[in-house]
Amino acid sequence: MTRREFLRACCGAAGLFAACAVYPKKLFLTSPDPSEAFALEPSASDDTVSIVTDDDYARAVELALEAFGGIGRFVRPGDRVVVKPNIAWNSPPHLKATTDPVIVRTVVDLCFKANAASVMVFDRTCSNPKLSYTTSGIMDAAKEAGAKVIYVNDVSKKLYPSISVKGATFLKETTVNRHILESDVFINVPVAKHHSSADLTLGMKNLMGITGDNRSKWHWELHEAISDINLAVASTLTIIDATNLMLRNGPTGGREDYLKRTDTIIASASVVSADAEASKLFGVLPGTVRYLELAVEKRIGRIDGYRTVQLPEKTS
Repeated sequence: MTRREFLRACCGAAGLFAACAVYPKKLFLTSPDPSEAFALEPSASDDTVSIVTDDDYARAVELALEAFGGIGRFVRPGDRVVVKPNIAWNSPPHLKATTDPVIVRTVVDLCFKANAASVMVFDRTCSNPKLSYTTSGIMDAAKEAGAKVIYVNDVSKKLYPSISVKGATFLKETTVNRHILESDVFINVPVAKHHSSADLTLGMKNLMGITGDNRSKWHWELHEAISDINLAVASTLTIIDATNLMLRNGPTGGREDYLKRTDTIIASASVVSADAEASKLFGVLPGTVRYLELAVEKRIGRIDGYRTVQLPEKTS
C-alpha cells in the first residue's frame, strides 16, 4: 500500500478525505493513533539523535547529517522543501535570538545538492518581517543558496487553511501555512533559547511560526498548544542551532553575556528527541519541560531511550 493509499484508507469523513488528498505529507490527523504516523514513512533514523561539536557551523551541519547517511536520507530528487528557521525577532545574528544564517544557508545548499526541485524559507515573525529577515541575515543567506524567501504578512484563509487536529487537547482546529502542507519535506531549524513562558524554545516550539492563529490565545495553554501543533504537523528533520545557548531573558535576549557558547548542532528525524537532547545542554531534565512531557503522553515522540551519535566522541 502506498502512502497516499494508506491516507485515503484512514480518512473517514468526506471533508477529511479532501484534506488528505490535497495535503498528504504532513498531517498526522489521518491516523487513528498518532504513533502510527511514523509508520507512513519508515526511517532507520527515527530513534537517532546526532550531536556534533565544531566551531565551523557549516561543517557541523554536514557532519550531523552524516549520521543518517546525509541529507539524501530526507530529501529526494524533485522534492519541494520548506526550511523553517526562527526569524521571529529584529535581532542581529550574534545575539542568537534567531537561527544562525550560516546554518540556514548550509541546509538550503545541501537540499539543492540532493536535487530538490525547490526550497522555500520563511517564518511568521513577531517583529516586523522585513526588518527581522534582513537584520537576522537569514534572507540574504537563504537567497545566496538559491532558496525562495517569502515574507508572511498575510494570514488569509487561502494562505493558512484550517485543519482539524485529531487527538488534540487544546488546538482542536488550527491554521497552517499551505506551503508547509503542500511540501514534500519540512525541515525545522530552530535556535536553542530560554523562554520566559515555555521554559525553553527549541524544535517543537518553533512550529508556532507555521500557524496563522492568534498566538496570544495559545498562551492560555501554551504547552498544550505546542504539543498539539506538533501532533498536527510532522517535522521531517529537525536541526537545532545550539551553537550559542541563550540562558536567560528569552526569547528576545539582547546581550551577549546571556549566551553560552557550545558550538553544537543537534539533528534528528524526531523533533521530540532532538528537543530532549538539547534541553540537557541547559542542564534541564527533558521530563520537566511540560510540552515534552505532553509529547510523550500524546505519543508524538520520546524523550529517552533513543540512540545518540556524538562527534567528536566524548572521552573520559
